[in-house]
Amino acid sequence: MKRVNFYYSTKLTFDDYVHDHSFALRIIPPETDTQKIIFCGLNISPYVSTQQTADAFGNNVTSGYLKGDHRFLDFEIKGSAETDSSRHRTDYMPCYLYQSQYTQPDESLKAFYNEIKGRCTGTVSDRAESFCDILSDTIEYCKCVTDTSTTAAQAFALKKGVCQDFSHILISLLRMDGIAARYIAGLAFCDGETHSWVEYWTGDHWEGIDPANNCPVSDDYLVISQGRDFRDCAIDRGVMFGKYTRQLQLVRSVLT
Repeated sequence: MKRVNFYYSTKLTFDDYVHDHSFALRIIPPETDTQKIIFCGLNISPYVSTQQTADAFGNNVTSGYLKGDHRFLDFEIKGSAETDSSRHRTDYMPCYLYQSQYTQPDESLKAFYNEIKGRCTGTVSDRAESFCDILSDTIEYCKCVTDTSTTAAQAFALKKGVCQDFSHILISLLRMDGIAARYIAGLAFCDGETHSWVEYWTGDHWEGIDPANNCPVSDDYLVISQGRDFRDCAIDRGVMFGKYTRQLQLVRSVLT
């Protein structure tokens, strides 16, 4: 068990005024068997009243509505938690067995799976770790070549990507192998932004693995959201009206 302090902030700046802005934030870490939230404060600017709900995947959702003109939306969380990777979560859902929007393989990714599956044998954990090892040797960690819309198939074609891409490709491989896997978004020791990793179902519990760093998940990871892929875990989503054409996003996060 480890006591961690966390901080995350995002500043969304629009290049013109917007109004009637409805938004949903998945930013408040959930209470689970592997993490206890001691304190978490949320600040949003401009000030707006919000509603707290949970989605189908168990993520905390903060919803709000800004009617008047504004050119930015800032939000931040700050708090502390106890993490314990020796404990296990058992919140299984059958949907994690099936490919989703970001993990759907193309013929090239299917061929890669067929090429390496014979080297990935043993228990579910043995197979997951083998797929992760091979992926680490195949894909180069490289920023600014993909974005949040990049799929597993597209990142695999580039043979480059960031944590989101590594996670999507590994999830795709695991699901092709009949292993349920889910996408995790959160904070970790290795990033100044949000990080992503994978949890796979062993048969009776979830195990975490970080394909971008090719290592098991430890107490130095804090879950913020989970789902089938990035689409289910996006920190912020919104609909607004106005003449803006661009949105600038500045992100800062700390996990200590």
